[in-house]
Formats: sequence, C-alpha cells, structure tokens
Amino acid sequence: MTGKQAGSTLLEALVVLAIMGIALGIGAMYLRPIESPLKSGATLVEGLCRQARTSAIATTSAYRVRPGTAQMLLAEQAASCSETTWEVDNASKTQLPQGVSVKSTSWAVCFSSRGISTDNQEIHLQHSQFGEIGVEVLLGGTTRVIE
Repeated sequence: MTGKQAGSTLLEALVVLAIMGIALGIGAMYLRPIESPLKSGATLVEGLCRQARTSAIATTSAYRVRPGTAQMLLAEQAASCSETTWEVDNASKTQLPQGVSVKSTSWAVCFSSRGISTDNQEIHLQHSQFGEIGVEVLLGGTTRVIE
C-alpha cells in the first residue's frame, strides 16, 4: 500500500491534552461548591471579631464589635471597654451577605488591649431560607461557629 496513513503524532496528542488541561483548570476555578449565605455571614462575623481582637492588641486600646444595623457590623475603638464614647473604625465595617441579618441588635463584644473578651457572647445570624447559625466569642478571644 502506498500513501499516507491518517492519524496524529504523539506531539499533537500531547498539545491537545495540554490545552484541555488548561481549559479544565480555568473552568474548575469558577465551579466552586455553592455555599449558603448564612455560612458566609458566620465567616465574616468570625473574621471581624478576630480582626478587632488583633487591632486591640496592636494598638493597646479596646476594640468592640457591635451591630450598626441588622445587616451591618461595626468595629469601634476606645481607651478601655468601660468608655462611653467610641470611635468607629470605618475600615472594619462589615456588610452581611444578602438576606442574612443578626437576630438581635442589642449586643456588643469588647476586646481589651490584651485581646481578651469581656464575656462569652453568642451572635446569632438568621436567613429566611437557610435558618440560623451562631458564632460564639469566648473569654480568651477565640471564636467558633455553632450550627
């Protein structure tokens, strides 16, 4: 038989596989599992509390976290936790995900200049579709999610 045989070379097959691998890798970055906004909100609350605690230690002043509204949390700074006037840290305002709100707006968590919380505090978040979740701030300043 004379004539060329149809087919591809090993090099061509490797190039196609490399291109497919790159395309799948890029696509996989956008296909992360869908997480509930309630869990995202709990993560934001934990992060804000940790940031406030770290700021209290770094600046040797008291920092407190409290709700500004049912959907926004504020971090504020003062000389001590017993102060009556607080200065809002505008860089630390945290907006909760859409549909997520704090169950009660009558709480505050204060971290002393040593990063110690004044008391154990449970922060409850709610969402009409996903239910409730809690974030507990412990005396030592650590946080944990309560499901």
